Amino acid sequence: MPLLSNQIQSITQFGHRESENSCLPQKHDSLYLFDGNIVLTAPTKSGGTTVFRVHQSILSNHSPIFANMLKTPVRDEVQMYDGIRLVRLTDDAEEIESVFKLMYIHPLVLSQRLSRHVPPIVRHVLKLSNKYEMSELRQAVVQLLETQWPTSLSQWDRLESEIAVMAWDQDYNPIPLDLDDSLPEPALAIKLGREFHIPSIMPAAFYHLSRLSIGRPLHVPKDSLRQRTADWNLLTAADLICLIMGKEGLSMVAASMLIPDCCGDKTVKTHWMEEDCRGCRRSEMVEQIRWECKRTSDVLSTLRQYLTIESLLSPMCKTCSRIIKTQLRGVRQTLWAMLPLLFQLEV
Repeated sequence: MPLLSNQIQSITQFGHRESENSCLPQKHDSLYLFDGNIVLTAPTKSGGTTVFRVHQSILSNHSPIFANMLKTPVRDEVQMYDGIRLVRLTDDAEEIESVFKLMYIHPLVLSQRLSRHVPPIVRHVLKLSNKYEMSELRQAVVQLLETQWPTSLSQWDRLESEIAVMAWDQDYNPIPLDLDDSLPEPALAIKLGREFHIPSIMPAAFYHLSRLSIGRPLHVPKDSLRQRTADWNLLTAADLICLIMGKEGLSMVAASMLIPDCCGDKTVKTHWMEEDCRGCRRSEMVEQIRWECKRTSDVLSTLRQYLTIESLLSPMCKTCSRIIKTQLRGVRQTLWAMLPLLFQLEV
């Protein structure tokens, strides 16, 4: 059932509950809808009660648990409120509020994509979506988290490019923006992934964490804004073990896949004279990239630079350059696919 424009505007702001310390139930000022046909109450942290009036059809469409709960015929002993059937919930009122907001206007509630802080609504919905089997609402929240922690290499590259532009813009900003305040926090994402079983966001979060130095404090000085940090205290001992194993495995696997020996490649033998190519230069370049992969904390970025910056491969002929790029693309795709294995994560 569509909402009036003034209702939508009011729902986007958390409702103020007057006299929450009072024992009397308080109607939610934006989620007590005049045309609702079901009333639900939920306890507040301060000991009060918040009253919601919503639409039974909307609850039933989102949750089979609510559908079964509400399809029972109204009997004489059923409690009523304002002439409407009353259902008492034991869930926290703030959590119920978050779920109802997402049911009615979820595109607006989940509009902030890049942010260090996870909105309370995300945690609330993840918690209650399992209890009430609200798969559609859970998927909306998971999709938001997946825009922050991509599930494919192409999405990861696009996000990295976006962040690079943000960092580059700081050179022209009189008031520099601290990237840590504007970008998602990896340790928090890992904690959410563990707590609410969201394995899809874990590989990217662990990979980003592996690029960071644990020695850097959470709040860095203004002359070091581009060096990202993490809240390491959010990680468990098991998380730290996964991180160490993955960090060591990344460079080892990348180096093992970069084979500098080209003796068995017929392409090298046939194009040397045609393009005046120094065949040994290709082996030297692969060895150089292999060496850099062993030293870097960001293997994917290092390999991508050789794919996007033409000058890095300019000493070679076009054929050798093309062959190396094909090899590097394959290595990056393989590394991305192996992230769950390298960090010992659930697939």
